[in-house]
Amino acid sequence: MKALKIFFILLVFLFCTLGMSNGAIAGEITFTAVSDVNLKADKVNNSMTPSINNLLKAADDINHSGSDCVFFLGNNISGANPYDLVMFSKAINKIQKPIYTTIGNRDVQKAKNLDKKEYFRLLNKFSKNKTSKLPCAKKINGLVFIFMDGTNQMVSLPRGYFKDGELIILEKYLTKYKNENVIIIQHFPVADMKEEIKNTYNANDYKTILKRHNNVIAVISGNENEDFEIEDENGIKHINVQSLSKSNEYKVINIRPVNKNINSKGFSIKTKIISVE
Repeated sequence: MKALKIFFILLVFLFCTLGMSNGAIAGEITFTAVSDVNLKADKVNNSMTPSINNLLKAADDINHSGSDCVFFLGNNISGANPYDLVMFSKAINKIQKPIYTTIGNRDVQKAKNLDKKEYFRLLNKFSKNKTSKLPCAKKINGLVFIFMDGTNQMVSLPRGYFKDGELIILEKYLTKYKNENVIIIQHFPVADMKEEIKNTYNANDYKTILKRHNNVIAVISGNENEDFEIEDENGIKHINVQSLSKSNEYKVINIRPVNKNINSKGFSIKTKIISVE
């Protein structure tokens, strides 16, 4: 009888352990989202630049935060420059949390010998970044994160464009994980911007795919130095993160499951703006 009791206690403990992560309930995550670092190094004088200083301050803050992981949302460097990318990589390597990086229109340009393949080769050589190509999907804390692209390495498109092949991959991922909760991480927002001229070129094609699936909780993006949070007609929360280089700010986002009667997706989403000033 005593052995049975001990077994029962161990079984309960095992289930509790599997359902928890860093003190959070299953399906809950707190992460840091940093957009538009636009790092520019001083190669001539080898001195600290404002963009490097901002990133190092953010890294120190993140190390002392309760975030489970960190997402860099693109435009990580000010232009397609391998030296700046190495400096960015070494700076984020100081972060003691799992790091997942996307790219923006300023990050890659084939004519400057920094295409997407070379970008991730250098990034992952000098940092512990966990993405190596886009699109890709990762499971983190019981949630599925899909990392999208939208850039063109031949010509920089500030508004972004998701190619047909990439949208096909997005739909495949959403179908594959139809029974799981999905968060999309990318540089370009697909929500309607205040100024129509700033809308991503084929955002409507992208949103048509989202409408066909009911497993997307949120889309996290950057690109424009705008702080907005919009819930669309499908109950998807679009969260835009302002530019670290322009506002000296980033966001911490907490997503956790709640009673489904509270909202259509059954998740609570809370954000907090953090300043590095």
